[in-house]
Amino acid sequence: MADWFKNKGFKISGDEIEQLTKTINEHSDEQRKIMSQFSKAMNSFASDRSLETCLDALNLSIQLSNVRGKLAESYEYYSRILESEITRLRRNT
Repeated sequence: MADWFKNKGFKISGDEIEQLTKTINEHSDEQRKIMSQFSKAMNSFASDRSLETCLDALNLSIQLSNVRGKLAESYEYYSRILESEITRLRRNT
């Protein structure tokens, strides 16, 4: 993703794009990991129906929500970068 920005002449620093790419990838990996754990926890809760399995599933649900919030913020920042570059390019034509 960062190479695409650099090749298109974006005025955003390469380090900023690299960091954004890294952040999005890390959050996506974490989301997949937690989603797998959450699925297992929900299966355990469905078969066991104990307070402990309920709390495990709830905890993972909260973690998943937090990671998705961070991922949404990263993509929102990414879209603002793209929007500013589109605006800049329109002014230059």
